[in-house]
Amino acid sequence: MHTQLSDIIVYPIKSTAGLHLSRATVTGFGLEFDRRFVLCTTEGKFLTARTRPQLLHIRASLTAAGLIVSAPGQTDLQLNYHEFSHDYQTITVWQDHIEAQHCSAIADRWFADYLGQDCRLLFFGAASNRPLKHFPHHQTAFADGYPLLLISEASLADLSSRCRNPVQMDQMRPNLVVRGTAAYEEDSWTKIRIGTAEFSLVKPCGRCILTTTNPTTLERNPDREPLSVLKRYRKGSDGEAHFGQNMIPLKSGIISINDPVEILETGQPQKYLPE
Repeated sequence: MHTQLSDIIVYPIKSTAGLHLSRATVTGFGLEFDRRFVLCTTEGKFLTARTRPQLLHIRASLTAAGLIVSAPGQTDLQLNYHEFSHDYQTITVWQDHIEAQHCSAIADRWFADYLGQDCRLLFFGAASNRPLKHFPHHQTAFADGYPLLLISEASLADLSSRCRNPVQMDQMRPNLVVRGTAAYEEDSWTKIRIGTAEFSLVKPCGRCILTTTNPTTLERNPDREPLSVLKRYRKGSDGEAHFGQNMIPLKSGIISINDPVEILETGQPQKYLPE
């Protein structure tokens, strides 16, 4: 079986539900529309589903003018790019300080009502800038560290087989899913082409506690699976549990479901330490 792209997912607002696409544009920032919005406290600290799992029940759909956002118990919120304020504020995402565009007081109230706390919705606007720490000629918006995450179906099936309960792909929050590989074959890829875009696979993804949250029930796994299982057989030299490959775009283009994945370069995969 040939290796193919089997799913494309963007997360328009950081830490909210994924939006599955049949086709996407790859830009210098990663997938178009991916994590261009973020919620933060009034002090500018970003909010995620690690501590507020109800964010996973917020869904966004794309419109020509912006987004339509829905959440349980809320009337839909329409966001139009041309109505955003001209104000920028500094937001902190991990160690990065980013100037982000404030959307509107209406949007702030909508999210505050849902979360039960004051917050602000910010956009990665024209004046926003966030170079990657180890690749300063590349940028990302509000992703944790890298613009794209790739996971194979075979790797998820292997991980799931080691856990007491099946692991959903949604728990691992990839952007690109591929099929037709052996489990963890992607560990050895260093450069690939999909559609008209090319990518460099730069670092295994160190996983966090969010992977233990069921995106449907919002319950956290009592055994900390799959994170605890990954630590037993995928513990990197950095001490983190690795699953999936972080990528940066080398060439912009269009990608579509069922596109072949061409392996252009490979390297020596990381060796993993027993816990």
